[in-house]
Amino acid sequence: MNLHASYHHVSVCVSDLERARAFYGDRLGLKEIPRPAFDFPGVWYELDGNIALHIMVAKRPPARVAHQPFDVIYPHFALWTDDADLTCDRLRAEGIEVRDFVSTPTGLRQLFVDDPDGNRVEFIGPTRAPRVRRMEGDEPTGERR
Repeated sequence: MNLHASYHHVSVCVSDLERARAFYGDRLGLKEIPRPAFDFPGVWYELDGNIALHIMVAKRPPARVAHQPFDVIYPHFALWTDDADLTCDRLRAEGIEVRDFVSTPTGLRQLFVDDPDGNRVEFIGPTRAPRVRRMEGDEPTGERR
C-alpha cells in the first residue's frame, strides 16, 4: 500500500513575495490559484491538475548558496515541457539565465534556472538536438553529446 494517493505540492521559501510573483507568475507564466488565509504571506501556483507550487515568505529564508560551478545535484523541482528548445528561447527572451545541462543521460534537454532567492527550477523535455539516453548499468559507448 502506498502512503500517498498522488502528488500535492512543492514548496519554496522566498524573501520577497512581489519579487517571487514577478518571477513565477510574470516571467515563467505560472497561473496563480486561490490560497487559504495562512498567518504568513505567500502565493500558490498551479503546476498541473494534481500538483501546485506553494511560495512562502520566510522570516529568515535559507541563505542563498553560490551555485558555481553549476551542479545538477543541487535541490530543485522539475517542470515538464513539450518543447525544451522553445522553452529555452522563451526563458532567455525574458532575460533569465539558463543553465543547459547538455551531457544529460536522459535523452532529453534539461534547463535549469534560479529564482531571485536561489531556488532552482528545472525544465525538462524533448529537443530537436541529438541526445543519447544512457541508463545505469549500460556499457559506455564513447559517445558524448
